Amino acid sequence: MKNCLTCGHLQEEGNFCGKCGAPLESSVFEQAATINDMNDYQDQSQSQSQSQFTHTSQSSDQIESIKKQSKLYVNYFLEQLKNPSTSLNIEAAWKNNIISMVIYVIITALSVFMLLKRFTSGGFGFFENYGPSIIQVIFYMSLFLTLLIAINVVAIFLTSKLFSENLSFTNVISKIGNYYALPIAITVLSILLGLLKSYTYSIFMLYVGFTLAIVIIPIFVMINLLSNTSKIIDNFYSFIFYLVVTGILSAIIFSFIIDSTIGDYLGFLF
Repeated sequence: MKNCLTCGHLQEEGNFCGKCGAPLESSVFEQAATINDMNDYQDQSQSQSQSQFTHTSQSSDQIESIKKQSKLYVNYFLEQLKNPSTSLNIEAAWKNNIISMVIYVIITALSVFMLLKRFTSGGFGFFENYGPSIIQVIFYMSLFLTLLIAINVVAIFLTSKLFSENLSFTNVISKIGNYYALPIAITVLSILLGLLKSYTYSIFMLYVGFTLAIVIIPIFVMINLLSNTSKIIDNFYSFIFYLVVTGILSAIIFSFIIDSTIGDYLGFLF
């Protein structure tokens, strides 16, 4: 309905008044509806802008948090590389120690993949298409290394429960991972030597890092624990118990791995 502001005549259609011929204006209700629509559009636009700003702000906060945590870990890593025993008894550092163990597992798998590709690409590329993919190598090597680390954690946990301090799994993981800065640095050096095509030294450094992480560090942690307290028997027999548990668990794991590897190899041949 349109209203003539000159004579007050109302009519539904047309742009000019049928009574006096003056230009017509929309009715008050139509004007109000138009104003409400405009207000709703402005509110909706403002709400969307605010939502986008909130989402952007949260993403920015997450990025800043990641940067901050990364910087803290790098500082922690460098400190552990210089003085690995300084935070041995600090339980709050267990998250950083787990991160160190995960990093070691991943870069070791990458180093193994790089060396395998070097060997399979030899012979004028004849075996290159038969080599494992990077996903396969990382998955199986990560699983293999994780199982070995888990064996050491379980063996130290059981020995400490029976003959030494009453440690939790978190404590044991923290004490082992506390020394992983050096194996990480050595494995990174192995990767760099491989990229420089110095494969003999690369393999040697990979072996040194593996020996440190899987053999020497757990034994060192176990000896430190037994040197502090021993509940029932002599420390020597406690250490023998640790070696026996480690040997039994390792034999079980290796038997499964060997059976699986032989099965995959036979499947590949036939």
